Amino acid sequence: MVQVDVFWSYGIGSSFALAAFRQLRKLKVENEVRRWKLGWTHAPEVPEAGAPAAETVPTGLSEENHLAFQELVRELRDNGLRPGQVSFRDLGKVVKVVKAWAAKYSDAFHNEYFLKNLLFLSLLFVPSGSVLLWSNPNWETMQVGSYETIPQWLVGIFTTTNVTQGILGFLVTYNLLMKGKYYQAALQTVLAYLGFFFILANGWDNRGYQRFFSKNRQAFENWKWSNVIGWLGSDVVAILLVYGAAFLPLMYYWITKWLLEGRDLEKGMVGEADVFERLPEAARLFALENVAIFGGTLGPAVLATVLIRRLGWARGLSATAAVVALMLSRLGIGPALCKRLLGVESLRDVPVEELVRQALEEEAPAPAGV
Repeated sequence: MVQVDVFWSYGIGSSFALAAFRQLRKLKVENEVRRWKLGWTHAPEVPEAGAPAAETVPTGLSEENHLAFQELVRELRDNGLRPGQVSFRDLGKVVKVVKAWAAKYSDAFHNEYFLKNLLFLSLLFVPSGSVLLWSNPNWETMQVGSYETIPQWLVGIFTTTNVTQGILGFLVTYNLLMKGKYYQAALQTVLAYLGFFFILANGWDNRGYQRFFSKNRQAFENWKWSNVIGWLGSDVVAILLVYGAAFLPLMYYWITKWLLEGRDLEKGMVGEADVFERLPEAARLFALENVAIFGGTLGPAVLATVLIRRLGWARGLSATAAVVALMLSRLGIGPALCKRLLGVESLRDVPVEELVRQALEEEAPAPAGV
C-alpha cells in the first residue's frame, strides 16, 4: 500500500488536470490577457499601434511560465543551499526562491480544479491510507515489517507523498496540456495507473496479488486461493469499502462533469453541467474512463504477472512492454480511445502561448487612421 499510493495519487492529480484541459487552457489565455491589460511586469508587453504584433509580443511564454522542477532545484543550489548542510539562515533563501517558482506556476495553482485536487487528496485520500496503515500493519506492503520495525519517518513520508505526488501529477499534466500535447498528458494518468496495478498484481516478488488478498502476514505465508474468503470478511475490506464509497463517486463525478463542461465550452456554452440531467452522455464518458483505466492498465498488469511467473522476469517484462508499447502506439487503441474520451479530433493542439498571442493581437489598439 505504501508503494501503490505514490502511483495512485499521481494518477489522481493527473486525471483531474486532464479532465479539465479545455477549461485550464482557456483560463491560461484569459489570465495572460488580463495581466497584459493591467500592465503587470511579468505580463506580455503592450503591442504598439501599427506595429506588427509578432515583433512586439515576446515569444517563449511557455519557457517563462513552465519552469521545470529541476530548475527550481538548480536555483536553490545557486542561491547557496546545499543538501545535508541546511541551516535556519537558509530558510529565507528557500522561501524567496519557492515564492518566485510558485508565481511562475500561478495559473496552474490558482484555479478550482487544482484546489479540488488538493482538497480531495488531503481530506479523503490521505486519511484512508493512514487508517489502513495504522489499523492493518500486516496487510499489503506492511507484511514485510511491523510497528517495531517500520521507522516513524516512513509514515510521515507516506502521508506527505500522498499529497505531493498528486500535486506533481497535476502540474506535469498541466504543462503538457498548455503545450497542446494531449496524448502525452493522458499518458501521465495511464502510466501512473499501470504502475499502481503492477505493484498490486505482481509486486517486487511476483506475489503482489497474494499479498493483496491476504488479510495478514500469516495468511500470506500460507497462501492458498481460499484466503480470499477470509480477506473479504476482514477489516481491510471494510475500510476499503467505506473510503471507496466516500471518494470514488466524487472522483468520477468531478472528472465526468469537467469533461462534459469542457465539451460545452468547445461549443460556446458556458456554465455548469448537470451530470444527472445528461445521464446517457455521462454514462458513456464513465464507461470510457473505466475502459481506459482498467483495460489499459489493469489488463497489462495482470498479463505481466502471468508472463513473469511463466517466462521469468526478463522475458516476461519484455513481452509485456512490447504489448503495452503496441497498445499505446499509433497502431494501438490508446490514441483512438484518448480522442473519444477527450472529445478531440487531434491529440496535438497549438501551444497555449499561440492562443495568447492571437488574443493579444485582437486586443491591440488599431493603427492610427484605421
